[in-house]
Amino acid sequence: MNEDIKTTLVKYITGQADETESAEVREWIKSSSENQELYFQLYEAWHQSLEAQGSIDVDAAYASFAEKNIARRTLIKRLYKALRVAAAIILLPLSIGAFYKVFSNPPEVSFKVVKVPKGTPRKLKLPDGTLVWLNAGTELKYSEDFGKDNRTVYLVGEAYFDIAKSDANLPFLVKTDKFTIRDVGTVFNVKAYPDEEIFETAVVEGKVSVEGPITENSSQNSKVFLDAHQLLKITKVATNSGTHEVASVNDEVEPVKVEQIEPGAMNEFNGWRSDLLIFQEDSFEDIARILERRYNVTIQFESEGLKNYKYTGAFKNLDNISKVLQVIKETTPIKYTVQNQQITISEN
Repeated sequence: MNEDIKTTLVKYITGQADETESAEVREWIKSSSENQELYFQLYEAWHQSLEAQGSIDVDAAYASFAEKNIARRTLIKRLYKALRVAAAIILLPLSIGAFYKVFSNPPEVSFKVVKVPKGTPRKLKLPDGTLVWLNAGTELKYSEDFGKDNRTVYLVGEAYFDIAKSDANLPFLVKTDKFTIRDVGTVFNVKAYPDEEIFETAVVEGKVSVEGPITENSSQNSKVFLDAHQLLKITKVATNSGTHEVASVNDEVEPVKVEQIEPGAMNEFNGWRSDLLIFQEDSFEDIARILERRYNVTIQFESEGLKNYKYTGAFKNLDNISKVLQVIKETTPIKYTVQNQQITISEN
């Protein structure tokens, strides 16, 4: 890698490259898989540094990058030096006051926020061409410059992504409260509701990586790679502080589990897009959360024991929750009352 492309690459990642330089970097990235991998690693390390520090921190970006790529330390050091040189070149025309302002008070990022209320899913198309289905009770956020120098979205809830290819080879990142999912051109479902104990990612096509506090030692991040027709389930437990951490290996549940899914069984994880609900030995408590979001109701149990009932079944295009509860009632010893949007379930 020559010095010119190193400097241009750093300017591109930090948002300082002009159109000609940006085109040069895109061609360099596409020229080899090694270049693509190096770009992804440096891009991710840089943006992780910005998020962690709240400012442009060259040293933190380098430290993060170097820690994960010890085998490439020589190349990393060269990039790091280029990073510092590029920063000096870029900032040279600025006054001391402007220099302090840029590094101490980075410009605020404007976001677009899509909120889907309870009651119905929604489909949308992102500026890069990516198609996203948002389940009820979900929020998706992305920056105004999405698709130009980043393809990062922030998800609270559940979404199905059909990722568009990027001419700039920008990695697509889905950030939840605990985990980050990364891919380049894939179809996958992410379920990350804050009020649920399980985080799920199911891959329909392609391959993704999931990074975060996956292991029992949640203070350190690790990464899991998933191929097509694989499901990652991470079970969380409430702590005394009120936050959620990955379940301990001593818990009754299996904390981290990767499952192979038959192609015909993928509807269990993404069927909600076409108004299909599938339950496989799910607890009544988990089912109630899904029904609350789907039908915009509130469900109360008269006894805690009811929450532990297990149910297996499928529902298609049922626009009334009473129809769903009636079917469940046929195989489960319950009775229920419906008053406006309030549902009370008791033992039969």
